[in-house]
Amino acid sequence: MKEEIKRLKALQEVDLEIGKVEREIAVGSEALGSQQESIEKHKADIAENTLKLEDVEARQRELEAEVEDAQLMIKDRQNKLMKVQTNREYQSILKEIDDAKSANRQRDDELVRLLEQAEFLEKKKAEQVALCEEEEAQYNEDLAESDKKTVELDAQMAKFQKSRATKVKKVKAALLRKYDQIRVKRDGLAMVGVNRGVCHGCFMNVPPQLYNELLKEEELHACPACNRLLYNLPDSE
Repeated sequence: MKEEIKRLKALQEVDLEIGKVEREIAVGSEALGSQQESIEKHKADIAENTLKLEDVEARQRELEAEVEDAQLMIKDRQNKLMKVQTNREYQSILKEIDDAKSANRQRDDELVRLLEQAEFLEKKKAEQVALCEEEEAQYNEDLAESDKKTVELDAQMAKFQKSRATKVKKVKAALLRKYDQIRVKRDGLAMVGVNRGVCHGCFMNVPPQLYNELLKEEELHACPACNRLLYNLPDSE
């Protein structure tokens, strides 16, 4: 059994290395994913502001056309004033002119507000574009670095997987099934050491009798608390 315990310990060590590489790959991928999400959000904000700006500019053109039409109408009515023959008609034309001028003043006020809004949207859009371009440049730089790192990690993974395949062949099938079942349930840690009566998987004290059995290494035991496979872990290790 000492040899079986030794083989399981070696298998656990390589599985921990594999898990470390997998986590490093996942972290890099997650970081790039977050950057992509941020960039896409900036692009969506830019598109939204672009549409708002287009609406503002369309309204500006509409108001400017209305102002021009009103000015033409005012000029036309002013010319008619020279030709009217009755006071009633004269007052009616004056009212049309006053109403048109009043409407144009309101349009001018709205045009001022629209101009301010357009300036704000232009500034905001420019800031978003600059930020997006900055993040895209950083993303491309990080992506290139990640691609380089991925090559290294893939090489490490291949090395560890090859080592694992060799070690798996040396472990009995029934024992390997039990080990793998525990490893899946316990976040990759199926076999742990016990030092001075403490399980290094859950850090709970194991019963003294069980600890004494571990020292003998005649049988493979599991922790009563976390169910991980146990082995004696001397102070020197």
